Amino acid sequence: MRVALLTSWNERCGIADYSHRLIEELCRHVEVEVVPATFLSSPAAVYRAMARALELGDVAHVQHSYAFFGGMHPLRSGWRAFARTMRRPLVLTVHELDQRPTGAYHLPPPVELAYKRWFNRRVFADPAISRWMVHAASYVEALAGLGVPEERVVYRPIPVPSPPVAPGDGAGFRRRHGLDRKRVLVIMGFLARRKGYDVALAALRSLPSEYVLVAAGGEHSADRSGTEAWLHQEAERLGVADRFQITGFLDDATLEAATAAADVVLAPFREMSASASLNHALARGRAVIASDLAENRRLPCVRLFAAGDVSALARTIQEVCGSTEVRHRLEQAAREYSTQHSFRALAEVTVQLYRSVSPLP
Repeated sequence: MRVALLTSWNERCGIADYSHRLIEELCRHVEVEVVPATFLSSPAAVYRAMARALELGDVAHVQHSYAFFGGMHPLRSGWRAFARTMRRPLVLTVHELDQRPTGAYHLPPPVELAYKRWFNRRVFADPAISRWMVHAASYVEALAGLGVPEERVVYRPIPVPSPPVAPGDGAGFRRRHGLDRKRVLVIMGFLARRKGYDVALAALRSLPSEYVLVAAGGEHSADRSGTEAWLHQEAERLGVADRFQITGFLDDATLEAATAAADVVLAPFREMSASASLNHALARGRAVIASDLAENRRLPCVRLFAAGDVSALARTIQEVCGSTEVRHRLEQAAREYSTQHSFRALAEVTVQLYRSVSPLP
């Protein structure tokens, strides 16, 4: 069987990293032809060409991001042009499902919610799609609410990447960033307001001065919201700018070093579906403190705190950092979880999905 897979490929992007890992495992079972997506808003002809390129496969697989199809603006979205050109059985992995009011379109919240529901129904319940893959359990119900047959949606927890053979140079990272003799709290991945950086910064204000917060990542290339500037303003406003660093985009080796340097990894999300950055930390056996959201409650290997509760986060940080026993227990649980949810296991499920829609015998 030959599979044509549309995804970001040469971008600095979590979906690109996910796709590289998944394809490495898929190639044990099927031939894979990569069709690169774009973050640039493009004419309809470009999206039709993307669909025609997927005809290289017996099955087409799209790693869906709104940004790959021009966003959610009704005049710029290329999804309809793409879907009407599609001529192969289509599997869609839903990486994001925007159902919340953000003010991005300058609409009253009820109107924005109604618009997004209409838009999402047109995309995710499109008859061109044969099957759906999701990594957030909440998406199964959300898709059903848009008209997607629930029995055709496959849920699997987001896979955990294999840890590196050698750990990163945490001591070197600490020296380079002036973090020696500090308690280092790290939030990993691309900057996004929903990740709760502001909650962590507010908690940092009530922690002793040896605690520092490192945002190990930079702005996503598709982000036009000025997140980095906002974070620096928040740190200044809260009086913790001298204990907060944003590294910018990190290459693989430096990301490994930043992970190794962490006393604790924070995932203080205000909202989330699934988190590849959190899984990165678990794969490396780091102690993780995460918001008590539905997806995190499914993880047996993280310490939870009430989402958005600054005092609860500060207390939990001190409890974990102050107890070697607690921290080691979390680290061991993270390693055990990682072995059970690999990309190899996801690839096997994905191939079964292909076979369920393929015209090949």
